[in-house]
Amino acid sequence: MSKVAAKKNLAIQRTAAYLLDNGLHETGIRALAQTAGTSDRMLIYYFGSKDELLNQALRLIAAGVADQLDALLGTHRRSASRLLEELTTATENNAFLPAVRLWFELVGLAARGREPYASNAQLLASNWIKWVTSRLENPREDEAVDLFAHLEGRLMLKIIGTTKK
Repeated sequence: MSKVAAKKNLAIQRTAAYLLDNGLHETGIRALAQTAGTSDRMLIYYFGSKDELLNQALRLIAAGVADQLDALLGTHRRSASRLLEELTTATENNAFLPAVRLWFELVGLAARGREPYASNAQLLASNWIKWVTSRLENPREDEAVDLFAHLEGRLMLKIIGTTKK
């Protein structure tokens, strides 16, 4: 890996960690540069824009969550009801809470039509629906969409304190 590629990778990893800890509300280029351990000019050099750094950091987080779920649940196919219960149980673990909170913050900004949040929310939701579809016994996208929406509803109620599950 080249020195530039290594620095870019480190900036993405540190930005992802920052987003999980702090959310999206304070993501000015200077704050992100400080987090990444570089200057704002170098971040622009590496990524072309702050938005591209955020894009890559959000995708890294989503890939990490998918990897964690694969490690916990495996990649085998199962019924939608079984997968929903497994996902609900897995995401009750507080290790997933920062990613869940970040997801809902992203969705809120996307609902306002703000970029790069809207395009990232669309991409990540599409990827999650594909992930769910690939774990279903009878893979149907409409069933995966319903399962994903149901899980999101459960997670939203949990993070706002309405339910424990």
